[in-house]
Amino acid sequence: MKPRTYTIHSHRGGSGKSVIASSIALELALRGYNVLLVDMDLRAPSLYYIFHEPLVKYWINDYLDGECGFEETLVDVSEKYGLRGRLTLSLANPDIEVVKDALTKTRKWEMNALKKLVKARKLASELGFNILIYDTSPGIHYSSLNTLIASDYAILVVVPDNVDVKGALSFVREIYDTIKTKAFLIVNKVPTSNRDEAKNIAKTLADQLKLPLLGAIPYYHEVVRYNGVKHMVLEVPEHPYVSDIRNIVDKMLS
Repeated sequence: MKPRTYTIHSHRGGSGKSVIASSIALELALRGYNVLLVDMDLRAPSLYYIFHEPLVKYWINDYLDGECGFEETLVDVSEKYGLRGRLTLSLANPDIEVVKDALTKTRKWEMNALKKLVKARKLASELGFNILIYDTSPGIHYSSLNTLIASDYAILVVVPDNVDVKGALSFVREIYDTIKTKAFLIVNKVPTSNRDEAKNIAKTLADQLKLPLLGAIPYYHEVVRYNGVKHMVLEVPEHPYVSDIRNIVDKMLS
């Protein structure tokens, strides 16, 4: 069976989607799922640093450029983190020159990249992955559209401010509806310490965007402080943020 495939997306940078993507992937692997997490945010890659700079032979950039096979980009971190299932990464190169090169890709290159993503999904199935997660670029770029097209579901991460909400509205109307991607909503960094209040704010936004709500995450300063230092899902499992992630994963699986 093909792995269930999700794209974690946002209107703009700073939404916290990469931290959420890594947390979801870790929680799924803790539960015994075989998870493949791919960093398709070629313009601002961060998963390499979030996962503490693992040894990488080839980057996802190399695969998309036709310089290696997809399986050569894979980095298994399951043993490192003591997970029940497998967590395997395909990471984007954070070198500034490579990032600058990603900004100059042609439409033909992007079309070929879509074919490679479809091929990668097939290979992920052959390698026994249950779930494939793309952390993609914010905004409207070919790389974002490619991952959305290659996915079963989009998870839109929104920060509850007027700019982000209006941008999200245009995404839903002009992108998700057009490419027929089933989309869900996570409202992150809700400015309250009261989780019930955060849920009410998130429900209002979900109604406005007409998207099913996966979760509401209040602003936790610990998430910012620990980013790139420790994985809260593994090392601070009693924190309310981890409970929020677990609830989101429950809904994803149902």
